[in-house]
Amino acid sequence: MFKTKKKFIFATLAVLLLISTTCLAATASSEKAKFEIVENNICTININSIAKFEKKIVSYDLEKKELDIELKVSNTSEPLFNQLTEITFVIDNSLSMKDAVGDSTRFDLITNSAKTLATKLLENENVKIGITTFSTGDEEGTISDAKLRLKPSSNKETVLSTIDSIKVAEFGPRTNIEAGLTVASQNFTPECKSKYIVLLTDGVPNTAVGGPTLTYSGETATKTIAKLKELDAAGVEIFSVMTGVPNVEEPSTGITYKALAEEIFGTATNPTVGKFYYIPDSQIEETICTTILNNFVDTSANTLTNLKIYDYFPQEIVDNFEFSYVTKPTKGTISPTIDLQNNLITWTIDKLEPQETANVIYKLKVKENVDTKILNVVLNTNEKVEITANEIKTADGSNTLTSTVTPKVKLSLDTTTADTTIPQTGDTNTMYIFIGIILVAAIALGIKLYFTNKEVK
Repeated sequence: MFKTKKKFIFATLAVLLLISTTCLAATASSEKAKFEIVENNICTININSIAKFEKKIVSYDLEKKELDIELKVSNTSEPLFNQLTEITFVIDNSLSMKDAVGDSTRFDLITNSAKTLATKLLENENVKIGITTFSTGDEEGTISDAKLRLKPSSNKETVLSTIDSIKVAEFGPRTNIEAGLTVASQNFTPECKSKYIVLLTDGVPNTAVGGPTLTYSGETATKTIAKLKELDAAGVEIFSVMTGVPNVEEPSTGITYKALAEEIFGTATNPTVGKFYYIPDSQIEETICTTILNNFVDTSANTLTNLKIYDYFPQEIVDNFEFSYVTKPTKGTISPTIDLQNNLITWTIDKLEPQETANVIYKLKVKENVDTKILNVVLNTNEKVEITANEIKTADGSNTLTSTVTPKVKLSLDTTTADTTIPQTGDTNTMYIFIGIILVAAIALGIKLYFTNKEVK
């Protein structure tokens, strides 16, 4: 029995010593450790070609074993109308524009909608609007089929009265879109850098400059397409609206008017240039006053909303580095500290508009005592960055962009000094006292057992 008891006591002491040794080996003082930046990588995420996110080291102190990391997101898109913008309405005044549509005519619906669009656009001081009309006249199939009504002007009353001045008596029999586009493009001012044409027509072109006449396809189509592409290449953005054209066969070709229109303008989803709207008369007002207007005044396409940036940290960083903010976010809100359940911080920005930039800087500082497992190991300062926004759409249908690129650091032995030993956590007085007590107890028990055993014998 005595032998069993003795064995138990010695086993207990061995376990205690093992535990103490394990505790000693788990952590180490970082005081004499060398801190270095191994890779100063910049985490970059492009967002919808209009914004850019960067995560990078902006400053560091190797002696203090700390570094400052900046999260920055910039909306690089240009705000609309930030420079002189000229928009020319190219309005069809061929005879078919007088067709009745309900209690009105197609021409009245189009011009009234054009006036609403003009009024809204001219609220911006950098916008000018010009007016050109087209059909065919006495010299059919020439540039004279189009008429300049007004060079680009910022005067709202002048623009509206010019649209009102287009007389029904002037309406020609056929449709020369090429002539209208040509005259409009010739009257942009040289200093204008942002040029638009809004083409408003109810017919497929059946003539072009230089002829032929009464031909819907072939050379007429080729010349009209060439003019559209020429203007597009010159930096003129074109919105083409074709309204009231029935999807029935054109008698001379046996091809539907819709097919003829698509031959020249493409489709809504795949336009030849710019944007193309093939619509019934019932959608004239909505298309011109809302859809086209939004292409100019609604900046939502260039604004990120409900933007969230998730910065994930590896467990090694969470356990061995102190985290604190150097600056507050210049826009939005951010987690007060690391969410220890998910090892991340979350930065939320409700709206980031064109030319806006937001940033925040935080500090990572090596703790006084660190896990020995991280010594001489290259550490990622973050696990990944995820970005979501209402406007983000990826190929797989999600709204999340991700990057695992990260700055890398290392904590290692400083071999430049004579004493290369990194003091363990047990280098403290408390730990030495603990070990001393265990050793004294072990010796005392050993002596007691020795004399007890001698007496028994």
